[in-house]
Amino acid sequence: MDKTSSFENSCDNLSQGPEPVNDHAGAGKKQLVKAAGVMGSMTLLSRLLGMVRDIVSAKAFGTTWQLDAFLYAFMIPNFFRRIIGEGGLNSAFVPIYSGILQQKGREEAFRFANIMLTLMVTAFVVILFFIEIALAAVLEWGVMPARVELIIDFLRFFFPYLALISISALWMGVLNSHRHFFGAAFSPVALNIIWIAGTLWVTVFADKGQAYQLRMLAGIMLFAGVVQMAVEWPSLLKIGYTFRWIWDRAYPDVKRVFALLLPVTLGFAAMQINLMVDMTLSFWIGPGANSSLWYGNRLMQLPLGLFAVGMGTALLPAIASQIAAGKTQLAEKNISFALRSIFLLVIPCSAGLIVLSTPIVRFLFERGEFDAESTRRTAQVLLCYAIGLFAHSGQKIITTGFHASQDTKTPVKSTMIALAVNFAFNLILMWPLKEAGLALATTISGIVQFFYLAIVLHRKTLRLPVREIVVSFAKICIAGTVMSFFAFFFYGFMEEIAPGGKLLEQGLRLFSTMTLSGLVYFICCFFLRAEEVHAAAALIFKRKKPRATGG
Repeated sequence: MDKTSSFENSCDNLSQGPEPVNDHAGAGKKQLVKAAGVMGSMTLLSRLLGMVRDIVSAKAFGTTWQLDAFLYAFMIPNFFRRIIGEGGLNSAFVPIYSGILQQKGREEAFRFANIMLTLMVTAFVVILFFIEIALAAVLEWGVMPARVELIIDFLRFFFPYLALISISALWMGVLNSHRHFFGAAFSPVALNIIWIAGTLWVTVFADKGQAYQLRMLAGIMLFAGVVQMAVEWPSLLKIGYTFRWIWDRAYPDVKRVFALLLPVTLGFAAMQINLMVDMTLSFWIGPGANSSLWYGNRLMQLPLGLFAVGMGTALLPAIASQIAAGKTQLAEKNISFALRSIFLLVIPCSAGLIVLSTPIVRFLFERGEFDAESTRRTAQVLLCYAIGLFAHSGQKIITTGFHASQDTKTPVKSTMIALAVNFAFNLILMWPLKEAGLALATTISGIVQFFYLAIVLHRKTLRLPVREIVVSFAKICIAGTVMSFFAFFFYGFMEEIAPGGKLLEQGLRLFSTMTLSGLVYFICCFFLRAEEVHAAAALIFKRKKPRATGG
C-alpha cells in the first residue's frame, strides 16, 4: 500500500470540520466540498468583477482629487465591512450562533440572531440620526476646502450604507452557519455589478463635472446596500428564518459576542487600519495619491482575497474542533499545511506583481482619464505593496490559530505593534517616496506583525513544525526568484518582437510572460523537491490513473 503524504493528509484533515448543524446533519465530505466550491466560485467571480469595476472607474475618473475624496469616504464603510464582516463577526458571532444552533435548536438560534439584529438596528438608527445632523450642519455653516466638503457630502450617503452592509454581514454569518453559502457569497457580486453599471451610467453626465458624477454614484451605492441585503433574503427564507423585533439586552450570549468582538476585530484590523492611515496621510502628498493607493492596493488584494481569506475561513472551524478535542498535533500540521500552501500560491503572485507592475497597471487601467503618470504612480504603489503579500497572507492563517485557541489578546497586541511601526515608517518614507512610501510602510509593518505572531504562536500556543515551514518557504522563494528573472528578460524579449501600445499587443506580451513564468516557477519547485508540488502532482496522476478492468 502506498503511503500518503502529509500534504494529502492535511487536505483530508481540513475538510473534516464540525458536522453541519442544519437538516443535512449527515452530509459528508462531498457536500462540504460542493459548498466550498460554490463559495470559491462566487469569490472568484466577485474578485473578477471587482477588477472590471476598477478598470471602468479608472477610465471614467482617472486619479483626480474628486476621486480621492470619493474613495476616502467609501473607505469608512469598507473598513468596517472588512474587519467586522470578514474578520470579527465571523470569529465572534458565528461560533456562538453555531453553538446555540447545535445545543438549543434552530428556533433559539434564530431568536439570538434577531436579538443581535434588533440591537444593531437600534444603535445604527440613533447614531445615524446624530451623524446626519452633524454632517448637514458642517456643510451648512462650515468653511473648508472643496476636497473636505466633498468628503463630508459623500459620507452622508456612506454612513447609511455602512448600516445596510453590517446587517448583511450578520445575515451572512447566519447563512454560513447553516451551510447555505450562495446567497451570502453572491452579495459582494451584486455590489460590483451595481457599481459597474452605475459608473457607466454617470459618465453620461460628464459635462456636469466629476464631483456631480461621483455624488450620483454615492447615491447608487446606497441602493447597492439594499440589494446586498435582498439577495440574501431568499436563502434566509429557505432555512426558515424570519426577522422579528426582539429587544433583550440581558440575553447572556449577546454579552459574549460583544466581549469577543472588539479584541477579535482589532486582531484582524491592522492592514485595514494601516490603509486608512495611509489614505489620510496621502492628502498631504497631493491630488491623485489616494487614487494611486486605492488601485495599487486593489491589485494586491486580488491574490490575497482569492487564497488567504478563503483558506483562513476554512481553517478556523477545523482547527478549533481539533484543539477542543485535544488533537493539538493535528492542528499544528494543519497550520503548517495552510502556511505552506499559501506561500506556494502567493509568492509567485508577489514576484509577478513586482517585476510586471508597470505593464500590468498600463494594460488594466491606462485609458480615458487614467494617463501615463497615473500608471507610473500606481505601479510604484503596487510594487511596494506586493513585497509584503506573503506576510499579509500568512497573518490570516496564524491569526486563525490564536482565535481557535481562544487567545484574542495576542492578535490585538500584534495590531498595536503593527500600527506603531506603520505610522513611524509612514513619517519617514512618505516624503522621499510619496504614496509609494506609504505603501512600503504598510508592507514593513505587515512583515513585522507576521513574524511576531508566528513566533508567539509557536512558543505559547502550538508547536509548529518550524523546519518544515522554513525549508518549504526557502525552496518556494528560490523558485520565485528564478521566475522573476525569467519574467523580466522574457518580457523585454517580447517587447522587441511584439512592440506597440495597442491593447492586443500589451495583452500578448503580458499574458505570454505570465504563462511561461508560471510554468518556470512550478518546474523549479518540482526540481527543488517542494513537497506541496510533488504531492499535488501525485494526486493528479493518481486520479487520472485508469481503473483495472476484469479480463
